Amino acid sequence: MLQLALLLMGANFVRKSAPVLAIIGVLWGGLGVTVFMDGLEGMRYFPFHVFGLILLAESLVTLFLAGGAAGAKKSVFYFKGGIFCFIAVLILSGRDSSNLLLAILFGFAFFITGLFVMASAWVVRYDRWRQVFFSGVAQLIFALFLFLPYPTHHHGTISQFVGMIMILGGIQCIPLAYRAFKMRDGVTLSALMAPPGLIPVIPPVSVNSRSEGALIVHIWTPEGSAANSPVPRPVFNRYIAAVDVHGVISTGHAALEMPPDLYISLYPAVDIERSPAEFFNTLKAIQENNVPGLFQKSYVSEAAGWCDSDRKIVFSDFNAQALQQFWDSYRQLVIYNLTWRNCSSSVAYGLEAALEGVISSRGGWLHFLKLFFMPELWIAAQLRKRATTMAWTPGLMLDYARALHALVHPVRHSWFRRWRQLDKSQS
Repeated sequence: MLQLALLLMGANFVRKSAPVLAIIGVLWGGLGVTVFMDGLEGMRYFPFHVFGLILLAESLVTLFLAGGAAGAKKSVFYFKGGIFCFIAVLILSGRDSSNLLLAILFGFAFFITGLFVMASAWVVRYDRWRQVFFSGVAQLIFALFLFLPYPTHHHGTISQFVGMIMILGGIQCIPLAYRAFKMRDGVTLSALMAPPGLIPVIPPVSVNSRSEGALIVHIWTPEGSAANSPVPRPVFNRYIAAVDVHGVISTGHAALEMPPDLYISLYPAVDIERSPAEFFNTLKAIQENNVPGLFQKSYVSEAAGWCDSDRKIVFSDFNAQALQQFWDSYRQLVIYNLTWRNCSSSVAYGLEAALEGVISSRGGWLHFLKLFFMPELWIAAQLRKRATTMAWTPGLMLDYARALHALVHPVRHSWFRRWRQLDKSQS
């Protein structure tokens, strides 16, 4: 979440705030160690009921916002709000059985996440996959610790979980602050967040330039782009690929358009084998799976030769010059890799380049802190984390673009007014 929030604030804000970020990271991580040790020693100094009340309020707000959401965002809001509400109720109940349930819930979450991280790192083999693999192993170890704690049984589960989250947050903040402090003028955060080697050249970018027009994210969903009726597999079809009745795999497509001249749409120059046996081998993000790429000329010509995009997300506030400079560098390397450099990853990193610093003029630290109270930041961060540890897909790109759109173009109504509008629409 921190990286995305800093990206939206821009490089100038990050460079100026680097010392403060480092201090916050040290203090936050140190406080996390104290909270974690509190759980180990069983002293219970951590304010459980205050934390439970804050979590309950957060869950109720999220569930309230879910009623006015659309598409996949509604499901994510209901899931996040429901889980947070359940955890808050268990914390506030104060029962021993509640501590056991919380240990099982938190441990299960770390266990599943660790397995996913290990599996994706082993299968995809992207850069630094060994480090990510061992981070998954560490998550499994911590999950087992929550299941079988020592020496305080399950009484310190909340302190241990919250403390570990704070420690990880502090660890992530400190190196980010160091990199921000070392940033040279003209180096962009979007380029630093992108995988190594993705952008051949990092040109100087004018962070004060703003757009006059529209930036359109085009998504062809796997189900919508399938030649025949796909087999019903809701989650798999939504985020990975759709398989039709003949066994042909459709992965969908994504493109980024800034009319009238800029269009980012990457294809393999020769179609990749889509049979299930060969498809698994192409998932590895290795040099051997790089194939010649092909950039489409325009959305009009692509839609005429195939079909119109299923979904369109339109941004009106973006940095057109930064996007143009990203495109000038990105198109120098005309290769395609199904996991490392595909159509969706091209759109994702292009969109991040266009959105860097777009909200810097809306305020300083106050607006930066307000971002962390927006559920869309949490959603966008989780989607980006999953995509960068496995692969960008059109389904992930669709939800990521929608979450970023909500951050860049937030609803300007109060909760009361939104509730009134929702009530009128349902009556």
